[in-house]
Amino acid sequence: MAYIGVATLSFEKGYHVGWREARRIIDHTTLLRALLHVAHLTGSGECAEKLLKGGLEASALLPALPAGKEVRLLAPFPGIPCLGKAARIRGLYLTITTLRELLAYISQCLQRGGTPVARESKLGSVIVDCTGAPAQSLELARSGSLACFNDECKALAPYALEELYVMVAEYRNRIDRMSGAADLFETYGYKPLTPHWLVLRGDRDAVECGFALLEILQRFGLGGLRSRGWGRFKLSREVGINPGDHEVLATSSGWRRGVNYTLGLMTPGKWVDLERTFATREVVMGRSGPSNNEYKLPVVYAMDVGSIVSAREIPSPRVLSPAGGAVMIFNPVVVHA
Repeated sequence: MAYIGVATLSFEKGYHVGWREARRIIDHTTLLRALLHVAHLTGSGECAEKLLKGGLEASALLPALPAGKEVRLLAPFPGIPCLGKAARIRGLYLTITTLRELLAYISQCLQRGGTPVARESKLGSVIVDCTGAPAQSLELARSGSLACFNDECKALAPYALEELYVMVAEYRNRIDRMSGAADLFETYGYKPLTPHWLVLRGDRDAVECGFALLEILQRFGLGGLRSRGWGRFKLSREVGINPGDHEVLATSSGWRRGVNYTLGLMTPGKWVDLERTFATREVVMGRSGPSNNEYKLPVVYAMDVGSIVSAREIPSPRVLSPAGGAVMIFNPVVVHA
């Protein structure tokens, strides 16, 4: 049985990840690349080897909602078809316990030959129907940016936020070498309004390696503009995590044949049952690395965080080695139905 470790991260200033446009969610590929870099800097050859061999699964960094004495783990609404304005539903977040129930409903719907479809009711709740197959609808209440079952939403209503991120900007200037004039420009990033959470999964040694590297990484930071203070965070391990949320990750994480919910980017392959998969596409590209050793990332098309992926077979981690000595690892934690 795989070992899991859950941690929360609090960003001091904000972060900048993504190419051309800042991206809200820091994906696990960015995290694993950063951990691998720290492993080489510190001479942790064994930890680097575990990462390169796919021994450590990781999730993207996702919002965590402080609710009194405990912390609730949130995940994006699954990418199933939507009736009406999809952005109003896709922009919602679910508690992990609600997500498990929704995945069970989606799995049963697909097994009956139906298609799960989400829509908004006139009262503002989210209704998930199974079109093309006889099944009772599933209704989720809304509280701010959360969608959850009615009793759970009532308990979380005092803590729910309408927005979980704000865009932050800084003005900088550079000197034009030809004219000597100051050229003013603006940099953008995101500042989360709540802590973030992540889960690492693998054997105990791999997970402990991951957290040891994270302890160092919190001082370096994640993403770009790190020399200006962006991307730095404070790490806390499993402090006040809701027991129900932790139990879902402990018992329902890992790839299985059938319906899986991705907590990180994953490249498609022949193992995917396309007829029963609902995934949004994310393009990984651009430049990465420190300013003194930049490298160009290959253009990779991946299934985004929150995709519903029906697996014919259990996929293997994918490790890409583009030019410049960089490594990209696609090895996300998933939650299965």
